[in-house]
Amino acid sequence: MYVPLATKYRPKKFSDVVGQDIVVKILTKAILKDRVGHSILFTGTRGVGKTTLARILAKTLRCENRRPDEYEPCGKCESCLNFSKDSQIDVIEIDAASNTGVDDVREIIESCRYKPTTGKYKIFIIDEVHMLSKSAFNALLKTLEEPPEHVKFMMATTEIYKIPETILSRVLRFDLRNVDSNLIAQYLSTICNQENISVGAEALSLVARFANGSIRDSLSILDQILNVADNSSLSAEQVREILCVSDDNDLIELFNLIMSSNLKDAVTKYREIIFNETSVKTILTRLMDFVYFLTCAKSNLKIPDKTLSEESENKLRKLAQNTTLSSLSRIWQMLVRGADELKICDRQEIALEMLLIRIIYASHLPDLSEFLKKLKTSSFEVSGDHDIKSQTDEPVSLLEEAMKSFPRAKLK
Repeated sequence: MYVPLATKYRPKKFSDVVGQDIVVKILTKAILKDRVGHSILFTGTRGVGKTTLARILAKTLRCENRRPDEYEPCGKCESCLNFSKDSQIDVIEIDAASNTGVDDVREIIESCRYKPTTGKYKIFIIDEVHMLSKSAFNALLKTLEEPPEHVKFMMATTEIYKIPETILSRVLRFDLRNVDSNLIAQYLSTICNQENISVGAEALSLVARFANGSIRDSLSILDQILNVADNSSLSAEQVREILCVSDDNDLIELFNLIMSSNLKDAVTKYREIIFNETSVKTILTRLMDFVYFLTCAKSNLKIPDKTLSEESENKLRKLAQNTTLSSLSRIWQMLVRGADELKICDRQEIALEMLLIRIIYASHLPDLSEFLKKLKTSSFEVSGDHDIKSQTDEPVSLLEEAMKSFPRAKLK
């Protein structure tokens, strides 16, 4: 029976967890000092390890062979083996998305009264806890604040803002961050070696970038690629074809045409990329990556998460010489607003094309501070003999003269 990679390689101990070093350090120290909180909340985006960490922590707390100076489960005792078989009686995992009401919470509260059949703790893992109703949260408050000594609550959520403040004040909160794409690529390389699959570094970097910081998504994408591939060797070109992702060279060329206000060629290039089945979201996200990289380069800032090859970086650095921070900021704002527009538009390809045209027109507009300086340096006098019409026309004429001093976008 085939087991998906995301399930097969799900971490079984703390040392297997990728990209959450701070959270793992705090939890392991708490285990060694016997100071694990009675109510813990893990929050973060999908696929970063929330439920996995809750399960590992529960497995460790119930491990029968673990010594006081150890923080990893042994994996051999009856409790650990039951975890592997998903037959652990005293670890109750609840999906809050399908158990949202007060009655479901009352069952939890009632179950808390009874001690575990084996081991020291009875543990409740509530996944997607933000799906509980307001009444259910209220019913859980008292038990969450002062549960019996033998009970631990572990909760996970992707939408922390939906959790009431009364709940947040009663739990120990851990914020899990998106995993760095370089770490994901290294992790995938390890998986490929274990699976005897030959995949190039560029291809793995592409998968890692496409996963957007999610370990689970990266493994699911790798699964998808391996299902389509004809052999056990994968190139970056094959990955791009399977994922419908355009080559960075094409997107950088499009970005260059946009920044140089070459309207006709930019639209032609965009339609060519779309014709090759690259998704609208991918194009928009990549353009935002380019703007972010140029902004960091212009500001002499370190780039925290490298998603560009050295060749692509060199091309963008050359482009940075003809850009300003104000124009990059303006383009970023337009891209962010455009992302919101795409969510409500049925014709996303056309919507993105119209967005690119707007950016081309706006990319070389004068900076407001420079414009105001130019306006202040120009002087005019209003004679007392001028009528009201001429007085109102004078500032307008001055504004037009100031605008002429700025280079306008030359649309080719």
